[in-house]
Order: sequence, then C-alpha cells, then structure tokens
Amino acid sequence: MAIVLYIRKDYFRGVTLSDKSAHILEFHYKGENVDVFEKGVQVFHLQYFLESKFKADILDFYVPDLTLRGQGYGKVCMLEILDQLKKRQVTLIKAPLGYDMAPVGYTGPDQYLKLITEFYEKTGFSISGDGDAAIQILG
Repeated sequence: MAIVLYIRKDYFRGVTLSDKSAHILEFHYKGENVDVFEKGVQVFHLQYFLESKFKADILDFYVPDLTLRGQGYGKVCMLEILDQLKKRQVTLIKAPLGYDMAPVGYTGPDQYLKLITEFYEKTGFSISGDGDAAIQILG
C-alpha cells in the first residue's frame, strides 16, 4: 500500500550555514526524494520511505560535493526536511547508522560512525540502545 504525502513540489528557503554565511536553497520534493540546490548546483539529497502516515525511514542522504561537507548544508537541509515532514503529521523518523550506507570519502567504519552519530545528534535524533539506528520523535 502506497502512502501519499503531499509537500510543495519546490520552494526556496533562506538559511545560515555554520560559518554564519547566508544562502538561498531550493528544495525539490519528488515522491519520497528531496533534492536541494543552490544556484542550480545540487548540495543535498535525501531519500525516505513512509512506512505509515506517521512513520518515515530515511533510506539515504548525502552532500554530493565532498568540498561542501562539514559546512552545514546537511544540517540545515535535514532540519528543513524534518520540519516539512512534521507539518504533514509524520511523528517518528528512523535512520540506519550502518557503514554500508557511507558515501565515498570516509576512511573506515569508525570515522563514519563518529561523524554520522554527531550529525544525527545535532539534528535532534537519539541513537538507539544497540547503536544501529538514529531515531527522532517529531512533535
């Protein structure tokens, strides 16, 4: 059974990154994929799956340009997407932490796990007791 969640197809949002610089990002929602662009260049991608009307699983997300990682794009994009899902009554978000999900550019499982755990905690997630998933209750 497919769950349909209507979010505006695309819109612009002004954000401030870690270095306090202001940026205008364009969010494109297509099905369960969100692509974010700045001046026509993709800066973030997220794919999720709606398990039910109220529960979503993050399947994949990344900042495609390695030089943009660590500048705050991931955080501001994730927070905006979570806010949009919350407005649509999604109350639980879950994301896996496994190294097999790691994009190119990481030296190994330990480095990836440390960085991804810090990222999820900065965006309001809690790490599950067995350490294999990040969970956030939106409300």
